[in-house]
Amino acid sequence: MKLDTSTDPHVGYRPPGALDIASALAPYAGPFTRRDAAHLYRRAGFGGTPAEIEALATAGAGPAVEAFLHPKTPEVAFTDFPDDYDPIRRSLHTPSAQTWFLDRMLRARHPLAEKMAFFWHGHFATSYRKVPAPMMVAQINIFRTLGLGDFRSLLLATSKDPAMLVWLDNRANVKAHPNENFAREVMELFTLGLGNFSEADVRDAARAFTGWTIGRDGGFADLADRHDEGTKTVLGRSGNLGGEDVIAAIVAQPAHQRFISRKLLEYFVYSDPEPELVDALAHTYASSGGNIATTVGTIFRSNVFFSQRAYRSMPKSPVEFVIGTLRFMEVGAIPRDTPQWLARMGQEILAPPNVKGWDGGPMWVNTTTLLARLNYVDRIVKASAAHARPELTIDPATYPELTPDAIVRRAGGLAAGHILETMLRDALQDDATSDVRATLLAYLDSKGSSAPAPLGPENYQDKIRGALALVLQLPSNQLN
Repeated sequence: MKLDTSTDPHVGYRPPGALDIASALAPYAGPFTRRDAAHLYRRAGFGGTPAEIEALATAGAGPAVEAFLHPKTPEVAFTDFPDDYDPIRRSLHTPSAQTWFLDRMLRARHPLAEKMAFFWHGHFATSYRKVPAPMMVAQINIFRTLGLGDFRSLLLATSKDPAMLVWLDNRANVKAHPNENFAREVMELFTLGLGNFSEADVRDAARAFTGWTIGRDGGFADLADRHDEGTKTVLGRSGNLGGEDVIAAIVAQPAHQRFISRKLLEYFVYSDPEPELVDALAHTYASSGGNIATTVGTIFRSNVFFSQRAYRSMPKSPVEFVIGTLRFMEVGAIPRDTPQWLARMGQEILAPPNVKGWDGGPMWVNTTTLLARLNYVDRIVKASAAHARPELTIDPATYPELTPDAIVRRAGGLAAGHILETMLRDALQDDATSDVRATLLAYLDSKGSSAPAPLGPENYQDKIRGALALVLQLPSNQLN
């Protein structure tokens, strides 16, 4: 799926000249527009409301990025665990855990912290299908708390986390029978990538991690009687290595610096980043001591982040699409059926398909998942009309309320052209071709089976809801 980059003046973001890799990570000094602000909101968060985007655009690029990295507004008073968590039985319903995580994405005033928690959830892919839901929630809290700090601390905390100890079987890793699952994946999937370690490294790393398990209190325990005290060699380091020694050896590898830098570029900028760009960011990452906030801050401030190639270059994940839609519509609570809709779109939250996480990219959009997206938009936008029926008792946590009158006010009246321009500006930052605009205008300003007359006082509610659903279903809204 590609955004139409024709010569239509409403479409595309084309700064002058080709991007120079040598200056790709230099701070962006171009004009900072509403389109740039919306781009930053989608990548560093899950999308903004029209008012949020307008406010961010007036700040300028540097202050806008700073607002994400170091927010000054107090965060919402979220709970550390869902309300139905039973700490005595350590029990929790999985749908509650899923909704709890999604609710934070929707309502957080510090969206980058939630975006990073979501990023690390896919990176350290762990699933409730094997891990109890309370452990999954505790792991997400680790990602949120440490996700913008130094990577070594995050990796260490995640390695000792009960969810990971269960997920990759290290809780059963003892000196008599070393289990290699975690030792292999921590290098292959989390830190180094294939080709940057040997089988001997895996075997000795597994021995180093022996004894790391879950204690009787449900937390991390390091049991000396289960630990292999023998000499081990991992990534060039030798001795009676323990788990922390292995982690220190891993994060010191140049291959690790490139691995994490590529992963961040692919998530926040575009797929298949140039090797020179990866190397340049790896230098920033290494110089910062592996600090994630410094590294992603460099990305968000850079020329490459605001380049034509980066703009709407990647399909939105289902979570990004759904949360972005709800935030745009200023929905105050996560509809209860949201996890089911996400599963239909191919992304069940707290349940990555395997240890590699979600493949993402073009895999997000196919015939089945795209149909689910279109149906979801139709349900969210049009179901809101039920609020206008006084005979119904509407739960706002199930059906959000959309008031077309707000769009009419922003448009300055019922003129179809002004209403369409308002919707396209607010929802898509005007990323729609002339042909699309003509089709949508014809829908608003002509007779149809659902309305006996062109847009007017007697039918504008349904017409505007229908037009907005069509706008949110456009290809450009499927792209981040």
